[in-house]
Amino acid sequence: MSATQFSQIIGNEEIKIQLTRIIERRAIGHAFLFSGPEGIGKSLFATAFAAQMMHAYEPGKPHLEKISKSQHPDIHVYRPEGKLGLHSIQSLRQLSEEVHLPPYEASWKVFIVHDADRMLSTSANALLKTFEEPPPGTLIILLSHSAGLLLPTLLSRCSAFHFKALKEQEIVDYLSTNLNLDFEKTKKIASHAKGSINHAIRLATQGDDLRIALLDLFAKGKFYDFRALQKGIQSLTEKIESTKKQAEEASRDELKKMTQDSLSAVQQHAFEKEIEGLTALAFVQEARSLFETIADWYRDLQFLLLGGSPDRLTHPEFETELVQAVQRGEVKPLDQVYQAIENAYLSLQRSTSLPLVLENLFLTLDRIG
Repeated sequence: MSATQFSQIIGNEEIKIQLTRIIERRAIGHAFLFSGPEGIGKSLFATAFAAQMMHAYEPGKPHLEKISKSQHPDIHVYRPEGKLGLHSIQSLRQLSEEVHLPPYEASWKVFIVHDADRMLSTSANALLKTFEEPPPGTLIILLSHSAGLLLPTLLSRCSAFHFKALKEQEIVDYLSTNLNLDFEKTKKIASHAKGSINHAIRLATQGDDLRIALLDLFAKGKFYDFRALQKGIQSLTEKIESTKKQAEEASRDELKKMTQDSLSAVQQHAFEKEIEGLTALAFVQEARSLFETIADWYRDLQFLLLGGSPDRLTHPEFETELVQAVQRGEVKPLDQVYQAIENAYLSLQRSTSLPLVLENLFLTLDRIG
């Protein structure tokens, strides 16, 4: 891939320079960690780095074209799989075995591990020996939005690059150029995307129904009884399930483009497990987005209580409703809100059903009364 490869990715200009210099100096280690918020392009950077590295070492070979079509035999991609969206110990053992095989076409083998924080400790331990004694010409790139969840022994063996959330203007420019949206709409989307281009694209193409539905519920004040609470939670859950279904269909279409038309029974099984993993992650991301919207609502309440300017609210379109909520005395200490949300997210990670998680969260936040 040419020197313009990184220029096709928006944001994190400093890391583009660092990675380019590493290739130019032939100072490539055996393991990288790309950490940072979700949806900001870490996987794009990993693929671009692999492509540019292979091209630099062997400019006469057709590495760029094959990588651009996701058909290069020396680029190995591992994603969480199954209904829980976790890396299985079997797949990571497979990675460890493939590491020691010679490359097919290039002088390097590159292994890209998506959502590396989704490893159980037993799965992560399967990688330790590989990290301790990597064969020459091997590069493993771990991608993670929660690097603190990785084993310290893995982290200590990686060259770490921390990616920053994208600037609102970068997202505005991208949406305006690539999706042909008007300026006001792109500004609104960018303000709610939290620095994630993936989230911005989802908002632009699928709408913002979940955030609006949640804020509409909160704007009405507390639920008057438990039945009303359950009804409100059901409506939110149905929207997330709908998004989950869309994600499953999109993942299936995308992965079909990357696989051969004819799959063996074993390949088909692996394909379905990968679809399940991508769908599970999409579900978790939507739930996390819901939690972040709740945190934003209480931050806005606290901000108004302290006399902050309404034009700096996270949800300015709900200014009237937020002011009314402050007047009703619905402001809560943010440390309590954050703790309640953290507990809710941990419960979701432990396979508690989303309706029950939301029910406990709303009760903890005193949303009935």
